[in-house]
Amino acid sequence: MFPKTKEKLDKEYEKCRKSFVAVNKESYIHYKNEAYSDLQSAENDSSEKWAITKAYQALFLMCNALLVKNSGYYSKDHSCIIIALLKNNIVTEGTLNKINDTLKEKKKLLTEFEPKDNFFEEISNIRITRNRYLYLPETERKLKSSPKAIIEEVREIINILSEEEE
Repeated sequence: MFPKTKEKLDKEYEKCRKSFVAVNKESYIHYKNEAYSDLQSAENDSSEKWAITKAYQALFLMCNALLVKNSGYYSKDHSCIIIALLKNNIVTEGTLNKINDTLKEKKKLLTEFEPKDNFFEEISNIRITRNRYLYLPETERKLKSSPKAIIEEVREIINILSEEEE
């Protein structure tokens, strides 16, 4: 799904450059605060559809917070955020290991797929879950986990990523 070689990553990054919007690096705190606000809203929402959507949005905003702090730009393109985080080595190996260990500890399915050992693939899985909630009727979603479990996973990931930006 994501580029496996440096050459492919460089090529994808160049395609993504048009989606990057320059901002002041200090504004990362606003993205971080918004991420936690959306996560809190997800936890309080009685609608599963909107709770999942808000949880994914919180994760998207936290990834943008890291991008803004480290690179001085954000992206509206969800895949390009991941490409930029990979290309610029923004998420340290220690943080990736911590997230991957957290995902491995999960004994149940948190998305419609097995939680991935790879953090970036897990972001995609959560996005797919969000898309299923947004675009499919309830009878077609066929999800194996509760929105509450997905929101909890997002909270754990955001908290670990938040440590990265400190």
